[in-house]
Amino acid sequence: MRFRTAISNVGLLHKITRSLAALARSCVIRLSPEQVHFIVPGNESSTGVQVWSQVKVATLFDSYKIESNANNEIWLELHLDSLLKVLRSADSSVGSISESRSTAALTDSDVTLKLNKKGQQPIWAFEIRGYTAQRKAMSITHEIPVKILSPKRQAELNEPLCPQPDIHVVLPNLLELRNIVSRLSHVADDVKVSANHEGRLELTANSSRVNLTTTWKDLNVPTATSADEEQEPPPPDQMFTVSVAIKGFLKFLTSHLVGGTAIACICEDHCLIAYVYIGELNEAGGVLTFFIPAKITDD
Repeated sequence: MRFRTAISNVGLLHKITRSLAALARSCVIRLSPEQVHFIVPGNESSTGVQVWSQVKVATLFDSYKIESNANNEIWLELHLDSLLKVLRSADSSVGSISESRSTAALTDSDVTLKLNKKGQQPIWAFEIRGYTAQRKAMSITHEIPVKILSPKRQAELNEPLCPQPDIHVVLPNLLELRNIVSRLSHVADDVKVSANHEGRLELTANSSRVNLTTTWKDLNVPTATSADEEQEPPPPDQMFTVSVAIKGFLKFLTSHLVGGTAIACICEDHCLIAYVYIGELNEAGGVLTFFIPAKITDD
């Protein structure tokens, strides 16, 4: 089992890791020759929100080499906080390192990553070469422990089964959305997410004292290919709704760091599925898929 690569887009990997760390302490990473999959299963998430993502190797890495006896795939699990600390010191966007501080990042850094062993413990070994704020060349080495997943554990990880979505809608700017949902969190614990085929999106929070609804109009509604094309389409103004925990919804919205187009799919009374694309939709370098379970309300 061998793995070695240069990290060509440290900033993006840092943002993806921060988005995942908002949900869980650990993450499963499935490395394959063409794709890198980031997985947060439901039992790892404090809110039940799951992440099943895939990113093209070329989006994050360069000089990528992987070998294993399992179709050249390696499944591993690591603590996200440990990975964040490493990426923070390699991501020049968070600031340059000084001679006396080792918490900021080197500038103009080159980062290589290898899968090694320290005794019987598998590790990810990072070597970061760059410059301090005084333009002094510096090399930093980080090692974080990882767990190699057995075939049995791999088989236990399955993407959630969901019904055919009732509607797809392109979400407004995720940072704007996050700011609004954050305000709604002071009103209620749950939020109703509703949309129709006219491009109307509503977020509703109810409490014993106040009802608040925020509305967007004329959003793009992608056409989904239905398994039953003979089925009569719903009226354009029919609203489809799912209630989700605001806490989980907010944690998903940390993905605004990644940027790109986001599409929400409503499966009434079951879940909200959100796809956050990396880059332009037609030429995306990957997609982060979030499964947010429905909350059954009494009303």
